[in-house]
Amino acid sequence: MTDRSRTDQALTLLARPGAYEVLHAIQSRNGIATFAQIAAEARQPLTLLRALVTEGLVISHRSGTLDIEPGEQTHFCLTAKGEAVAGHLLRLQEWAASRPRRHRRPRLGAIVANLLIPRNCSE
Repeated sequence: MTDRSRTDQALTLLARPGAYEVLHAIQSRNGIATFAQIAAEARQPLTLLRALVTEGLVISHRSGTLDIEPGEQTHFCLTAKGEAVAGHLLRLQEWAASRPRRHRRPRLGAIVANLLIPRNCSE
């Protein structure tokens, strides 16, 4: 897999509804949160956690896979990569919130998804 396709895959994941909320739920608790805490802040937390674990952004010290829903007290942690990405997304979210409102402020996922649109460098 090329670097570009890996980047596109990561950006596609981060653009999914709820991905920012999962990362923020963990980051706002000093990098560790229980499944119950994450589920309270994000929709489809299990699906997103599986993808975030696969991408190397989140880990769980629980043995086994995420084939079944983890217990409410199962802990999830950000990896170093996850901490970096969550920090960048938080700054991007703060920047978007600080922008003057026109008609409607774009959702963070829409901003990230827009990064996936191929651009002609000569423009």
